[in-house]
Amino acid sequence: MSRRGVCRLAAHDEHPGVEINLPARQQAAFDLGANCAQAWLETPNPGWLWAGMLAERDLLRSEAARRAFDIGFLSRLHQRLRSPGDGGRPSG
Repeated sequence: MSRRGVCRLAAHDEHPGVEINLPARQQAAFDLGANCAQAWLETPNPGWLWAGMLAERDLLRSEAARRAFDIGFLSRLHQRLRSPGDGGRPSG
């Protein structure tokens, strides 16, 4: 039986952090997803969002790790989309 825990997403873009009910052992895959989304957000003309996401997640071996990656990735995008103000986006 797997032990439940939480994966933590740090605050970003003036949006609070969050704890998500996933096995704590999936934190690395969760962080990889969040970091992949952040890299996409910070890169000028980064290409298709879905292509970057799938290329990275397909490198993970287990379905549980891929799910944690997806949740981390989408959670980071959610923070940006739902952030107060401009969400840290460059102006101009």
